[in-house]
Amino acid sequence: MQDLTRRNFVLGAASALGMFGLAACGGNAATSEPAAEEQAAEATPEEATAEAPQGISAPILTELAYRTYQISEYGMDSLFWIEGDDKAILLDTGTGTFDIPGFIAANFGDKPYDVVLTHGHVDHAGGMFQFDKVYLHEADYELALGNTVEERKSYVEMMIGNSMGLYALSPDMVIGGEDTKADAPEFLPLNEGDVFDLGGRKLEVYFTPGHTAGSCSFLDRENRILFTGDACNQNTLLTPFGGAGEDEVSDDQCISGLKASAEKMLSLQDAFDRNINGHVGWGPYLSFISQKPEVIPECIQLCQDILDGKVKGEEQPGMGGAMNLVAQSKTGAMQIQYMDWQVK
Repeated sequence: MQDLTRRNFVLGAASALGMFGLAACGGNAATSEPAAEEQAAEATPEEATAEAPQGISAPILTELAYRTYQISEYGMDSLFWIEGDDKAILLDTGTGTFDIPGFIAANFGDKPYDVVLTHGHVDHAGGMFQFDKVYLHEADYELALGNTVEERKSYVEMMIGNSMGLYALSPDMVIGGEDTKADAPEFLPLNEGDVFDLGGRKLEVYFTPGHTAGSCSFLDRENRILFTGDACNQNTLLTPFGGAGEDEVSDDQCISGLKASAEKMLSLQDAFDRNINGHVGWGPYLSFISQKPEVIPECIQLCQDILDGKVKGEEQPGMGGAMNLVAQSKTGAMQIQYMDWQVK
């Protein structure tokens, strides 16, 4: 397991260095340039292609804490393996561009595990079609069932543009879900107050809507980690995916809903040191750190300022090209993207 993690980091570093050119390497540029030009002149197109950086071609596995691993799906999103003595949880399934059960078996053996989704968006629930059963809050059932192959491929295409060529990724890598309803797993209920007992380790469920109607967060008190999905992070998105309008979204998917969820997280602050969101190591940014402590309190204040009319976001293109409003907190630790009708 550690060998795989190390190998993928080496691949990532090599690809990044390849992208940024010879300036990152040692040596005398004056003497090396003629040789490089001569080699380039002699190289065939096939040889040049073979020597070019090919990008990372496997998910990146990173140990975040004891028996706690992050699986980066080519920089698009994060899946988490959280293990106890008796069983484990796979938290989120990404977009579904690789064989997730096979990856789990290869790296973690045959320990039994439950699949749990923080919310129903394409980049967190898109891989659910590879499983028979998943836990998800009922308010996001329909959202998850809308993750068609076309939607998932579209997300992959968008993320390819954000990866700077670092990842060997293609929309054709999407697995399963050709018929979303026929291929969908059985949804198991997920609610505030539920506790997953993994044996010597427990995860507590907290209902934290706003980003979606059914977003949930998970507290590991023993290891002092809060897993928040996309519920409250440095770029908190309220704007509905797919261009849904005011009459199509839950009353919780608004500024006051986000504020209430952030306040709930803040009330738990004595129980966690790390706030791990659902996009660790996003795109080409291979950083595996928790959200800044300021994110949650600044989210609360920014929500209140928006509700009071003290702050109004600037218009910017949002998901799907629709115009939304983007407001930043006072120190810039976080921002909220929203529609004007979500100010309630």
